[in-house]
Amino acid sequence: MKIAIVGPTWPIRGGIAHYTTQLVNKLREKHDVLFVSYSRQYPQFLFPGRTQVDDSEERIEAGCERLVSFSNPFSWRKAARRIARLRPDALIFSWVNPALAVQFRYISGVVKKMSPTTEIVFWCHNVTGHESRPLEARLTRFAFAHGDKFIVHGERIKESFEKIDPAARVMVADMPVYDVFAAQAVTRGEARGALGIDSTSPVVLYFGFVRRYKGLAHLIDAMPAALEILPDARLLIVGEFWDDVEEYRSAVSDLGIDGSVIIEDAYVPNERVAIYFRAADLVALPYVSATASGIVQVAYGFDKPVLTTWVGALPEVVVDGETGYLVPPADPEALAAAIVDFFTGGRREEFRANVARHRDRFSWDRFVDRVEKIIDA
Repeated sequence: MKIAIVGPTWPIRGGIAHYTTQLVNKLREKHDVLFVSYSRQYPQFLFPGRTQVDDSEERIEAGCERLVSFSNPFSWRKAARRIARLRPDALIFSWVNPALAVQFRYISGVVKKMSPTTEIVFWCHNVTGHESRPLEARLTRFAFAHGDKFIVHGERIKESFEKIDPAARVMVADMPVYDVFAAQAVTRGEARGALGIDSTSPVVLYFGFVRRYKGLAHLIDAMPAALEILPDARLLIVGEFWDDVEEYRSAVSDLGIDGSVIIEDAYVPNERVAIYFRAADLVALPYVSATASGIVQVAYGFDKPVLTTWVGALPEVVVDGETGYLVPPADPEALAAAIVDFFTGGRREEFRANVARHRDRFSWDRFVDRVEKIIDA
């Protein structure tokens, strides 16, 4: 099968680049794959973080042709014609948000015209953004106009297509476990030593970009109640803040829990990811809203249970009371109760074993098999 994929890879930061790269590498084990990436994804003013560039020493990449530049229509034409000449069975766009709507609409239109038998597939990590912006839904519909099929990571996400295109052919494929980082050779003891955390302390990890919808403020508010029962517990907050970090530091200080909370406001290079997950007992994603989350699958890659909320497709991947906890969003009391239950109930090994058993459902082989079936359907 011939497949073309348009999406990010190194040196672009973030989980979407990692996932797209991994899909390319997995598909290449069986198929002829052309990977078209960006010479420039989008201008810095459209990116709320500090930089789009991943300066990790340990690169996660795939061979690609960097043809698409955000503001250069001639590059879109070059990419489209390169793909169309291949006459692929499918063209897969790795879709995140409407910032690239015009480019994707143009490329898909040219390919559809020059290679009418090519299936246009949108792999939707999000259907619309987490934080509503003007014209977002309209731009999304514009981008999807030539789409034949759409891949999403949950039934709840599939339902959101009703607002975009009720007639769209939308198919669900479980987001696969991201276990690349788990191969890094660092033990729990070494990880905790590097972070200055005692070997016996209960550790809850929040990992990833800090944005309002991810609900970190509610997790911080939960800690005083948890610390009443677990005075040695530590909350490890690791990731680049897209909100004002001082707002969160002030909240920690006002609650009088400075000694129990570690904040590392920085994007984590690939070679250091294992340190934080090996050090943790429980990974917390206290989202107020969500679609799916790659952090769940990174946690599962380390056999770590997840505490998250009843939003989006998260209840489809976290089994309450088995592979983690599901609590109502924006509910610090429920978050605290789950943390206390996990550590006082001695559930670490039980939940860890449950996660290991569930991982086969989220294997890359299953995901690739599902993508192949969607193309052939």
